[in-house]
Amino acid sequence: MRTAINILILLATLLFSAETQKAQAQDTRSVIDGTTESLRKGNADMLSRHFSSTIEIDLLGAENFYSKPQATLLIKNFLAKNQPTDFSIAHEGIKEATAFAIGTLRTSDAAFRVSIFIKTENNHSYIHQLRIERNNP
Repeated sequence: MRTAINILILLATLLFSAETQKAQAQDTRSVIDGTTESLRKGNADMLSRHFSSTIEIDLLGAENFYSKPQATLLIKNFLAKNQPTDFSIAHEGIKEATAFAIGTLRTSDAAFRVSIFIKTENNHSYIHQLRIERNNP
């Protein structure tokens, strides 16, 4: 009887764990999709919905930690000067509580490599690091 109860507890734990991982993956997927749409539209406010409260940004070699409002303003200014024409993801990966996506942001004048790093805590995914670099021709 005790063995059967232990097996049931183990199965319930595995099922709960699998459901939690599935929910995390779905939330992470929505962050990647939302980021893609935001960058295509050049909408910093929409993008910042996915920022953590403090985010590390490396913008063209200038790297620092910013509060969410500061980061939003920084990206808003960048996108105003570099109006996007397209954004596409080239690589992405999701593993447990972390994920990344790397893509190309195209403007009429240039192309930029964008690297997005995502963390999941308490079943909520958010961008904790964003890098924007000039693409080498």
